[in-house]
Amino acid sequence: YIVRGTIMANLTVAILGATGRVGGWLLEECLERNDDFSSVRVLCRSKAKLEAYAEKELLTIIEGDATNEDDVSQLLEVGVDVIIATLGSPSKHKVIMKECAETLVKVLLQIDQQKIPRVIWMTSTGINEATDQAKMYSFWGSPNKLLFGYGLFGLLQFKILINFVIGWPLWNDMGHSETVIRGENSIYEKTVLVRPTNMYPPSEHKVFSEEWRNEGGSNLGYQFVKADDPPPGKWMVRKAIAVALVDLATKDKSHDGSAVSLFQKGVAE
Repeated sequence: YIVRGTIMANLTVAILGATGRVGGWLLEECLERNDDFSSVRVLCRSKAKLEAYAEKELLTIIEGDATNEDDVSQLLEVGVDVIIATLGSPSKHKVIMKECAETLVKVLLQIDQQKIPRVIWMTSTGINEATDQAKMYSFWGSPNKLLFGYGLFGLLQFKILINFVIGWPLWNDMGHSETVIRGENSIYEKTVLVRPTNMYPPSEHKVFSEEWRNEGGSNLGYQFVKADDPPPGKWMVRKAIAVALVDLATKDKSHDGSAVSLFQKGVAE
């Protein structure tokens, strides 16, 4: 890659999770920034999910699984400058992030240390060493709303069911994935662990529609804060997360070797 001041250009980026609800925006953002990227490589389980992008010159789609060493090795075989991972859970009953992190670490350890790419690994606010207040944001949103903004009993019943019964295994898996990456110094020193606050809207699936493109473009200001501090904003649109991740890849190495929380400016509640 070429460094122009603090801006890196002609990067080769590899994306894990490009067919997800954040990953879709991330892929679009990378393809739009063709001054920053000379190649965009994607590993996904089904090429059909990215059929709309098949003719993009910058894009190489590799069909495979992020838990498979051979597939991840193929993704990185050309010499990648930065890996951006926006992985999640493929179903409510399966978690994969720790396994994906273990696979990625094994593959990266086979690369010459000087050539190990940077890694931008997305998890969630409030995990691992985060304070209780940060955890409260991730589970409940604004703590003030917990007692005064909604019907208390209905909120408690709903949140406990969704966040603890369904959400906890994924949340826990995210934490373990960070631990795996942190366990290898040569990799972690080139890694940013990014923990976005709650994503808006929670049930959004229409990643590529014009409606959501407009929604995502309405406010893309963002800010990073220390991982053990609660983000002062409650929600983020997914496109704002994608913009932040690509900016980290192309403009900002100051957070390498650390975990940061990410929130959207102007969205306080």
